[in-house]
Amino acid sequence: MAEAIEELKHKASMSHRMLAMTGSMNDTTGHVFVRVPGSDELLARCRSPRDWSPRYVEPGAMHRADFAGRPAEELGDWVLPPERFIASEVFKARPEVNCVIHAHPPAQVLCSNVDVPLQPIVCAQNWVSTLLAAKGVPVYPRSLLIHAPELGRTVAAILGKRDAMLLKHHGNVVVGRTIEEATVRCIQIENLARLCWQIALTGATPPTIPFADFEDRAASMASGLEIGGERQWRYYEQMLERGGRVDATIDFD
Repeated sequence: MAEAIEELKHKASMSHRMLAMTGSMNDTTGHVFVRVPGSDELLARCRSPRDWSPRYVEPGAMHRADFAGRPAEELGDWVLPPERFIASEVFKARPEVNCVIHAHPPAQVLCSNVDVPLQPIVCAQNWVSTLLAAKGVPVYPRSLLIHAPELGRTVAAILGKRDAMLLKHHGNVVVGRTIEEATVRCIQIENLARLCWQIALTGATPPTIPFADFEDRAASMASGLEIGGERQWRYYEQMLERGGRVDATIDFD
């Protein structure tokens, strides 16, 4: 179990760095929460005088808390984030979810401010976010910090069975079965939000994607052509290794 938790801490720290690198997480704000397997506990990125930024987070910043929000280990000078109640309530409501990400990505904040909906407008150009948007991306109507269990329960209720939502004037919540899945979803839905915002600026109404195109995507997934979260995770991992550069020689095989 200890070895598994250390691996989760490592992946969670990588997720923070990937999200900061891609502009999906801010300079000092944003959190990747991870369910501790077989328990009512989660791992949360804590803050201390020596670790404030997602861009440089280390595995040692990840600490355990129970689903009531209480520390589940000695924290020293580390401080649990108030937003842990988003994750604890989602984990309680969604047993299949093992990672919850909360961040303040700029395009999604813009869209939530003036009610630009995140719509499935691009199809194969960004299938990850298209499928999220096709389910609907609900909006939590308040802009306050989610700092208490009752607020977290409301967020979880509005999220329902969907995998992404906006917090009005504030940010987002994105979930996944794994850290890799949630991270890729978080990056790709911000990419979609940028397109939705840019189209809204033109005053045009994007066309509806034919249902047949979604059916074709389902067929490609069944035939093994799907590029899943783990493959894209490897791309972002290699970008981190190269200092955030996009390198044409990256080898996925």
